[in-house]
Amino acid sequence: MADSDDSTSLPALSRRALLGGATVLPIGAADARRHGSSDPVLDLWQEWRALDAELDAWQDNWQKKEGVLLRTVGIPRVLVPVPGQADPVSACEPAEIDELLEDVAGTEALRERLHREFAAHRRRWEIAAAAIGLGPVEERVNRAWDRWDTLTETIWQTPAGSLAGVAAKLAMVLSAGQSCSDDEEFPWPPLRSVFADLQRFASLPYDVER
Repeated sequence: MADSDDSTSLPALSRRALLGGATVLPIGAADARRHGSSDPVLDLWQEWRALDAELDAWQDNWQKKEGVLLRTVGIPRVLVPVPGQADPVSACEPAEIDELLEDVAGTEALRERLHREFAAHRRRWEIAAAAIGLGPVEERVNRAWDRWDTLTETIWQTPAGSLAGVAAKLAMVLSAGQSCSDDEEFPWPPLRSVFADLQRFASLPYDVER
């Protein structure tokens, strides 16, 4: 049986849990969050996990709002008729209009019209985005990602004080790297095997969601 420091429990994380906002939290990990842990990695991991759940919620909100805009307004763009091409080319930035027509003489009036059409479409997008509150959600998502990056780097730089702390770091790697919980691409199967060994030696739960 591992000693008291190494027996602190934590749930295994995966990309599916990260994106799905899973909240499985065994009693041992909950106690560590309430009372503090002798392993600084576990304390940081609790903060990381709470931030991860917050980020997941804000991103879900942002994606829903952007989806509404894409269905109702459409992404700002114009179709540029390019000589020599059968179909017009989609331009999603003003600079792309000029790049597509820069070598075509006598297109000044066409460029001006396309720029006006693009500006009008982007203005419709901005008005609709403001109406549904997309801007503040984007800001929250960006701030949360900045905090997530900083906290993640802090955890990587912090020495673990227990097997559970080592497992927490490995769980984060699996969370961020795997395409799915049973990703068969190297190195994920060997890393999952290592994580299972850590679970066993640190008396971590086996029934958590991966």
